[in-house]
Amino acid sequence: MRLVVSHKVHQAIDNFYDAAILRHWHTLSYETVEQKKNRLYDGLESLEDYAPIFPKARLKKEWIDAGWQEFICEDFHFAYECTQDSHGEDLVIIHDAVHSLLYH
Repeated sequence: MRLVVSHKVHQAIDNFYDAAILRHWHTLSYETVEQKKNRLYDGLESLEDYAPIFPKARLKKEWIDAGWQEFICEDFHFAYECTQDSHGEDLVIIHDAVHSLLYH
């Protein structure tokens, strides 16, 4: 399976950590944020192998309506779908992301 991460997901991650650094500048270093982001993207890569086992989204209406599955990693919730491209290659497309502090 090939992983495709939408620009919206990258932006959500960057926006969250940019705000966290501004708010917690005295205790949160750039190095710590980079380590968190690296762990997060490593977790996303695991979807290449395990995407089919995670449940359908349960709380965000737009995710439920789209029929997307949900994966949680490093306190982020990710909405994704398993599909195939026009050549029959299996894809995991991550459409959206939100931190658990903002998830409702």
